[in-house]
Amino acid sequence: MSEEHRERVRMALRSLSLFSAISDVERSRLEAASTLRALRKGDALWMSGDKADVLFVLIEGRVKIVRHGLKADVLLELFGPGEAVGAVAVFNRMAYPASAFALEPCSVLCVPAEEYFALVDRNPALSHALIRDLTRLNLSFSRKLEEMRGQKVEVRIAQFLLQLAERMGRDVEGGTEIPIALTRQEIAETVGTTVESAIRTLSRWNREGVVVSGDGSFLVPSCDALRTIVDEGGQSSEG
Repeated sequence: MSEEHRERVRMALRSLSLFSAISDVERSRLEAASTLRALRKGDALWMSGDKADVLFVLIEGRVKIVRHGLKADVLLELFGPGEAVGAVAVFNRMAYPASAFALEPCSVLCVPAEEYFALVDRNPALSHALIRDLTRLNLSFSRKLEEMRGQKVEVRIAQFLLQLAERMGRDVEGGTEIPIALTRQEIAETVGTTVESAIRTLSRWNREGVVVSGDGSFLVPSCDALRTIVDEGGQSSEG
């Protein structure tokens, strides 16, 4: 490993809250075992069935988790900077049940699983941090499945965008920006509808100023407007 690469790994470790509680000695040991990996947009971080023997933590960029289906792929989850990607599979020492792809150029910290588990054995607080992240992820899956049942298409899309705004949104002039490039197909697959329904809903919202689609991002002028759609959506099924 070159000195430049080692310095980048050192800076990456210092920037992550996941490792903020470890000692300088432990951080140096982790630094020696870890590497950084660069991904271009569309690159696979791993494919379904690959062995989960590395803990990946995003430093820059965003990654989507996709399950391959017979008719279409299903977008399961999105991860952003500072988040451990695929931690469920790593923690359970299992093969990845889905694939991961870069939504944009990414920098990923790669920590060998055995090195991470050895670190956890010496620092129980790290185990608590990982369990907290795993719990959040499982709750996210459960909540998404529950929200899809019987809801109108626009309610499902509004809920999805609100989740993204909560996790990845940033305050900008004019509202909340969701700095992630998602196609209408990906949104449709995520909420369980047709791409035509997703296009109709987002086109109407764009005209009405509810959600403004930009180049690689979405602008939500008022999250309260999306919450109103959710609150008034009822329980009737559609699309």
